[in-house]
Amino acid sequence: MSYQLLCHPEGVVKEDRVQDARDFAERELRLNAEAWDRGMASPEAALRRIIPLVAPILVPKDLGGHGESVATLLRCYEELARRDVGFTCALAVHTAVTIATSLSPNAALRDRTLPGLMSGESIGAFLLTEPQTGTDATAITCAATPVEGGYRVSGAKAWVTNGRWADVFATFCQTAPGSGAKGINAVILRRDMAGLSTSDALALTGNMAMGTTDAAFDGIELTEADVAFATGTAFRAAMYGIDVARLGVAAMCNGALAGALDVALGYAAERQTFGRAVIDHQAMAFTLAEVATGLEASRALTFQAARPFEAGSPVAALTAHAKKYACRTAFEGISQAMRAMGANALKRENHLPRQLNGVRVTECMDGTGEVQNIVIARALRAGV
Repeated sequence: MSYQLLCHPEGVVKEDRVQDARDFAERELRLNAEAWDRGMASPEAALRRIIPLVAPILVPKDLGGHGESVATLLRCYEELARRDVGFTCALAVHTAVTIATSLSPNAALRDRTLPGLMSGESIGAFLLTEPQTGTDATAITCAATPVEGGYRVSGAKAWVTNGRWADVFATFCQTAPGSGAKGINAVILRRDMAGLSTSDALALTGNMAMGTTDAAFDGIELTEADVAFATGTAFRAAMYGIDVARLGVAAMCNGALAGALDVALGYAAERQTFGRAVIDHQAMAFTLAEVATGLEASRALTFQAARPFEAGSPVAALTAHAKKYACRTAFEGISQAMRAMGANALKRENHLPRQLNGVRVTECMDGTGEVQNIVIARALRAGV
């Protein structure tokens, strides 16, 4: 049984592409997500196969992309996350790197890097967070030290999604210690560069398909040709990337919750207790009705937050609202969907334990709810 989504985004959605994402989810994620999450198989090949369908959606056609809408991208994320939120997170991070690369003013770097990111030949990772700085991106210490002819990069990054199999590392560095955001640049590193290393995949609560690692850089030699965003401009690019990521997380959480409703409704319609289907007991019907209301409200807020992106001017506070609400609603909603299934919900074959754990991981991605509240509170204060 499939829950029929009621809220729809504004603007043009390329439905054929959304259907292709839905078919991919049925064909590959439904069958393999559990094995990926338990470390029994690698999602890398599947990730490379889905990249040409999704990653170029927001890249202009004159750069070889699809030139389509933000709404199309969000709908693809929803359909993929309906089956597995962890794999979709890995794709979303790669897509964010693809979008950022398409916006780089370094045309030569863009032209040699972007085709591989759009085809799946290259997988991208977005490296901002560091072991000791966490949310405070202005405090990063990974150094791009100016030297004759370019930079020497040394330092460490943490929580690197796709670190296990990435080929391209979009890395934010400090060029002038103590200068905060003004001293940050963004460089493109490649897996085969001398001095770059990644850890084994971190053993997380969920979303193991993200291939999350730590990364270390030991005197990597770069030229200006490797700089995607120059000193003084990169921090703004990073914040735009974070906004893109937060909107994507909201859509993925909505998709995961829709998938949980699919499972719970199917079970509740078939399972008989006290002479009737579970769905015909008012308590359970009302529980699932509340979950559906939360889902539609979250989707409406996410699509509302997408509208400024379509116009090229995202509103950080609105995106923060959407991300915070979607993560919270999905975690609570999946928990309630599991209640309708009783102990059977605990079986991994029903996918809900994996999705619940995965949604919990997304709450920590791109800023926790408390960080979203900081963004929202600043907007409130600015309006006083």
